[in-house]
Formats: sequence, structure tokens, C-alpha cells
Amino acid sequence: MGWFWGSNNDPVQKLDPGLRDYLEQEKPDKYVPGPDVKPPTPAQASETTESSKPKVPAASLFPDGRYADLWKTYKPPADNDEQNGVRGASRVIEKHKERGDTVQRAAMENCALEQEALTYCFQTGNWRKQIESRLTMCSAENSTFSRCFMTQTKFLQALGYAASFDYDAEKEERIQMHADKLYHQMLDYEKRVKEAKAAGLEPPPITSLFNPEKPSAAPAQGVEIPGGEPIPEGFKPSKPLQKLTPHERELEIRAHYAQLEQQKLYVEEAGPFMKTQGDARQKRQEKAVSWFGETIGRWIS
Repeated sequence: MGWFWGSNNDPVQKLDPGLRDYLEQEKPDKYVPGPDVKPPTPAQASETTESSKPKVPAASLFPDGRYADLWKTYKPPADNDEQNGVRGASRVIEKHKERGDTVQRAAMENCALEQEALTYCFQTGNWRKQIESRLTMCSAENSTFSRCFMTQTKFLQALGYAASFDYDAEKEERIQMHADKLYHQMLDYEKRVKEAKAAGLEPPPITSLFNPEKPSAAPAQGVEIPGGEPIPEGFKPSKPLQKLTPHERELEIRAHYAQLEQQKLYVEEAGPFMKTQGDARQKRQEKAVSWFGETIGRWIS
């Protein structure tokens, strides 16, 4: 009955040899106490305290270390030239992106009545009227709103809306109102021409929307442009000039000139960055030419 009370024999010895070897390998290492950690001496504590203090940057105005975390990032103006150029280029890119959205928002505000009429066409009326609206897609209202939005956008661009880097809310509002005024002057003239033709009368004389005092002129293409605006070199209108009304031709040319001015403004704003980049490229090219020769040096730089 000795087995019932157990025995002093090691039961591990009765295990399979492979299993026994595995258990031996998996045994945790014996704990070995480490050396006693002695407290730092006063001299060591002083050195630690001194090293933990923030180092005073050379440009700091506070030798006692105040604001050292701020002064360590300070750079003299000479070192900030390249950063200013990068910020100028980023500002130009952001302004270019924002301007398109800003102009379209203003055009949408100027066309609020036309947009409302389009929405009203789809949503009101009896069932027969609603079916008719969906079949025709409210073509008349849709055409009126689309033309308003596109034309108002060009008027805003031609007048320099949101073109400046310095935002002036009062100035922008005046431009927006003036763009809306010119658009409705254009519509009023077209209405009078239509009425005159229906009555068999001569159409009223056309005047420039931007320069009412200047007479109209017919350039080489044989199309009338109010105000005698010459067709710029490289000018690409949204449609052939023959398919545009006289005021639309004038507007296209004005918007083209405004776009050129805007690009010039962008170049001036990003000029320091462009010059820095050009100078850096020139230096890289000179160094590459000195290493690899003229042909390869200019190609790899």
C-alpha cells in the first residue's frame, strides 16, 4: 500500500525521456539577486541636476534659462529667407484653390432667384405639371440658371473678385454687387434687342458694359466687340466668338486679361521662393558639371 501514500522517488524520472528533456529546457532560470544599488553621491546628484537644466541658447535674452524651450527654436532673419519663400509659395497655392470656390459661391448667391425658380419647377404643381417638369428636366429654368451661374462667375473674375491676398470684405461685396448689376444690364439689352426685332425695328445701339463711353469696333474676325476691345494674342474663348453675343465677347476678353493679372500677382507673391529654388538648382548644376562634365552634369541636375 506504499503507493497510496506516495513515495520519495522523483516522478519526473518515470516520464518519457523526450518529455523530460523538454521540461528541463522550459524550467525558469534561477533568480540571482543583483548588486545593491547605492544612492548617488552629492557630487553625482549635483551633476544630474545641472544636466537636467535646459541649456541657454546663444540668442536668448535670459541667461538664467527662462524660456529656453522657446529660444532654442529661434532663427535669425537671415535663416528664415528660405522658409519665408516656402510659405509664400504655399500661400499662392492655397489662394489659387480658395479663389475658385469663393468666386463660385458669390456667383451662386447672385443667382439665388434663378436657382429658386429651378427648384420650384421640380417640386411644385399638380401631378401632371411635375411629370412634365421631370420629362423636360425643367429645361427653361435649368438653362436660365446655368447661364446665370457661368456668366456671373466670369463677371466676378473680370472684376477681380477675391483676387487680392489681403481680404477686404467691403471691397469684395462691392465687386459682387457690381458683377450682378452688369449681368442684368446685359440681359436688359438682349431683351430690348429681341423686342425690337419682333417689332421690325432696328436694334438699339450697343455700349460696353465696362467702358460705356468707348465705341464698339469690329476686329479682323468680323465680329463686333463693345468698347473696341482687341482680341489678345493666344486668346481662347469658351465658344467661338461668332456664337457669343457682343457682350459675352467683351466679357470673355476681360476675364482673360484678369486671369493674366492674377497669374502675375501669383508670380510676384511666390517670387522669393522661385528665386531661391532657381539659385539652388544653379549651384547643383555647377557642381555636377565640375564632377561629371557639361553634358551629364546638366542632365542630372
